[in-house]
Amino acid sequence: MPKLKTILKFILTLAVSGVCLYFAARNIEFARIAHDIANMQWRYAAIALAISVGALALRALRWHRVLSRTRDFPVSTTFWATAIGYLANNILPARAGELVRSVVVALGADLRKTLVLATALTERIIDAGMLLIIAFAMLLFTRALPASIQGSWYILLPLVLGILALVMLAPLMQNFWLRLVRLLPFGEKLHAKIELLLVGLFDGIRVFYNSRLLAVFLLLTVVVWFVDAAGMFFICRAFGAEISLAEAAVFIAALGFASSVPSTPGYVGVYQAVAVLLLPVFGVGKDKAFLIVSFFQAGFLTVTALLGVPGWLIMQRRIGAARLEKELEDS
Repeated sequence: MPKLKTILKFILTLAVSGVCLYFAARNIEFARIAHDIANMQWRYAAIALAISVGALALRALRWHRVLSRTRDFPVSTTFWATAIGYLANNILPARAGELVRSVVVALGADLRKTLVLATALTERIIDAGMLLIIAFAMLLFTRALPASIQGSWYILLPLVLGILALVMLAPLMQNFWLRLVRLLPFGEKLHAKIELLLVGLFDGIRVFYNSRLLAVFLLLTVVVWFVDAAGMFFICRAFGAEISLAEAAVFIAALGFASSVPSTPGYVGVYQAVAVLLLPVFGVGKDKAFLIVSFFQAGFLTVTALLGVPGWLIMQRRIGAARLEKELEDS
């Protein structure tokens, strides 16, 4: 049954990505893409790739500041785990990299897996809220988006902020949730496992209750997203597309939320559909938009592979290959 479920999920994600890719590529003139590649300005592309390395390092540092409040451990552990996680997101479906990086850090730093996973998930939700707020602010400095696209932003903002509020408040109601678990028609062992999981998750969320830590985390989040926007800005420059940093930030935000759609590894198809829908609003042709986002995906895959593969080998030596693989299988 689990294998059938996995197969069905893969078929669904393949179908979603296939439909999106067809929508994005149906009117693309590949001769123009070939021309843009031939005339690519490699210095801008190199800057964009260097920026993506910096953005990954900043994300690792931000997460390390959260986790190191629980236990002091080397920042290299968080860096390699982050690189491994992003590589896994690029080659595995359903954002499996979030679980992978959490397991690697938990084993490498001797922390509870549930606590580490809770910080990773909370980080993602805060990321989403801050990204939407930044995008809303940047819309003041961009060309007007179509009403249909603007409407979706107004729906997403209260939804994401509402989810964030619920997550942050959940630990304050820990006794309520534990009593609720006790009412479920499960055996004593399963009750104990669920309760242990919830306590670990709540402990992870509580880490963000420190006001100073949260302020630093939010500041780093703003920096990270603008660094990502700068990377996209230079990719566009590499192919002769003239967009502003504010427009690049809005585009990055759109890609960020598109990644929540079930899709094949690397979000192939989904990102292309977003690009050909949004970038023409900023004066970028559909052919060039298709190329820009495809290069963005290929570049990020390259960066995560160059960092994630050696990171995996390093963490295997630190943790033990057999132990690491077993823990990932059990998770």
